[in-house]
Amino acid sequence: MTFDVVGLCRREPDADTLVGAILAASEPSLVDSLEDRRLFRLRHPDGRSLLTIEGARLVQVPGEVRRLLGLDRTADVPHPVWWVESRAPDGDAEAEAAARAFTDAVVTATGGLSWSSR
Repeated sequence: MTFDVVGLCRREPDADTLVGAILAASEPSLVDSLEDRRLFRLRHPDGRSLLTIEGARLVQVPGEVRRLLGLDRTADVPHPVWWVESRAPDGDAEAEAAARAFTDAVVTATGGLSWSSR
């Protein structure tokens, strides 16, 4: 299982925003990029997985984010919204903190809100 955090961004996060958010998540991390799958993987210096980040995706269908995340109608979800998802290994407090820090940095820079699986 994984701990999932989604940034629901008002503006598209640019490369500088994503790099800054990765640094906020964990400065000593090693970063791998899988361009064909639009993924970034952060690894702890000892090699263990810390965080997987998916590239931003634009969601244009009204109500789709609420449906996917099970949010009620009163949630102030931007529309359209840029969906930025990150996953951390379950049961790893450091990885969960990195996921939260990454998403907080992205949402602070772009506006919006975040959702987590717990």
